[in-house]
Amino acid sequence: MRDVLPTLRRWADQGLAAATVTVVATERSAPRDPGAVLAVAETGEVAGSVTGGCVEPAVIAEAQEVLAGGDARLRTYGIAGASTLALIQGAEAGTTAPVLWAIVFFVAAQLAATAVALASLQGLAQRHETIAPAELSLLCRRNLTALVSAGVTMFAAGAAVPGQASAFALMAGPVLVCVAFVATLRARHLARRLPGARDAATRSPLEDLRRLLHAHLPELTPARLLTAVTVLAAAAAFARDRAEHASAAGAATTAGIEAIAVVACFACLGRELGLWRRGAATATHM
Repeated sequence: MRDVLPTLRRWADQGLAAATVTVVATERSAPRDPGAVLAVAETGEVAGSVTGGCVEPAVIAEAQEVLAGGDARLRTYGIAGASTLALIQGAEAGTTAPVLWAIVFFVAAQLAATAVALASLQGLAQRHETIAPAELSLLCRRNLTALVSAGVTMFAAGAAVPGQASAFALMAGPVLVCVAFVATLRARHLARRLPGARDAATRSPLEDLRRLLHAHLPELTPARLLTAVTVLAAAAAFARDRAEHASAAGAATTAGIEAIAVVACFACLGRELGLWRRGAATATHM
């Protein structure tokens, strides 16, 4: 959403109403990750992107219907064999997202994308192998984390930029997430019955990339991996805010929040996601 915030502020200053379209979940591959936002002003001006393809005109048309007085809605679009759920909301002129909900939205969206990436890399790297019970359980945990984070993202999107919607439209997305969550939870329950399923399993995404690309990549301990990801994420956040004409102090604040979020998520969920285990940071390479 950060890439469209300056435009939304300009529209609000001009007294223009706007509708936002947010990607709240994807399946398999998709042009844009959860959290991508497109905004449409009542004048027809468009900012941002959610698909970058032929679905975009349909999404813009839905947003214009919301601006014309229609209810907020949740839509599913098929994109190159994938599925994207877009939450389309109408925002009154001058509406701004509360800082707390905006932070929750960005953190949950990034966590969902990270968990999906980890699960996808693991699945692709092991597609021709017999997966050990412990690693099957790890794959289930990564998928569960992605689903829960996607649900939080949808909730935060509705809270950050409230719009008018029917109960059915707003419940469709959470219901789909709940159904997928129950199915994955059932798979995890069955996997945990297998011998060795409760053993600790760690998988570095770099190792999975090495196997997929048949390329030499550096071996990093969990601590070094965390340091590299934190620095890159903070630098990207700072550069993005500066590109949107934010002040250096404001961009630095955003970078700091990004760094704190990365470290906190790694500390709280890294073990469940198989990124580290007790003693791994100093005893082993991943």
